[in-house]
Amino acid sequence: MSGKEIVEKLSLEEVGRHFESLGYKVIKLEQPWRHMTGLVKFENEKLFVKMATTAGIGERTKNETAWNRNMNSVWNKYATTFKSPKPFDEGYFQDRYWFVGEYVFGKPLVGVTDNNTNISDKDLERAAGIANNLLELSKMVLLPKDVEHFKEVWQERILQVATGWSKSIKGSTKKLLQFIEVNRKEIDIAASHGDFTPWNIMKTKAGQYYLIDAEAAQMAGLMYYDVAYFYHRVYTKLKRPDLAEKFLNIYKEISKWTEKNDKEFAPVLASRIMGGYFDAERDGVTNEELNRQLEVKLLAGEI
Repeated sequence: MSGKEIVEKLSLEEVGRHFESLGYKVIKLEQPWRHMTGLVKFENEKLFVKMATTAGIGERTKNETAWNRNMNSVWNKYATTFKSPKPFDEGYFQDRYWFVGEYVFGKPLVGVTDNNTNISDKDLERAAGIANNLLELSKMVLLPKDVEHFKEVWQERILQVATGWSKSIKGSTKKLLQFIEVNRKEIDIAASHGDFTPWNIMKTKAGQYYLIDAEAAQMAGLMYYDVAYFYHRVYTKLKRPDLAEKFLNIYKEISKWTEKNDKEFAPVLASRIMGGYFDAERDGVTNEELNRQLEVKLLAGEI
């Protein structure tokens, strides 16, 4: 695994003209990385626009659109703790997929680069509640046969991905890889958002919570992946172990956590720690020392 991804630079002027031709008034367009994002208006309604820079990235962007569409239709009654932006329009520009959707008038719980990295107890409780609510969605969608099939697939995939990361990491991850190999049979399947972080949970002035950026969402993902992802990202990327521990304790309380859940959670968190070493060597944000601290705690049975 190289960690590299092909991203093409878009002409914002050309993209803007495309949307103007469709009847949108372009307010703002920018390309921070893999996507061009921005703000447009249609009949005086502010809307969010997102365009993939390549066809490959567009496949994941379509996944986000499908998630948002289902969350606002067939899954709506099951999503009791959060909302997802309503889809409005979708299409292609020079083979690049785009969608237009609801513009959320809110702010993330916290951003990676924010000076103030505090998250209130109320918001941590809601984040834990959303993570728990996501697990419930798969009970409404997956068939028993699906669960057993995907469980076997994930038991192989989690080791394959961890092995790929291990080969691309400079330091030794032998113990962590062995831990994943020994404990992977304990994992289970559930719905997952896939990028469940404080910066992807938007809170409006009215106190509503929106879950955004569902490119990696799966209805047959790893159980507790979102819990592990939030915990790990807050611990190592936000550099707030205190908030990470508080979140995990809140989650365990509301979900009535058991020893069985400990066993299911451990290999999933181990895979995130493995990914954390990969990130720390590349993103300039993830703290390798804190990631190592998490590994020591996990292998010692302290999480």
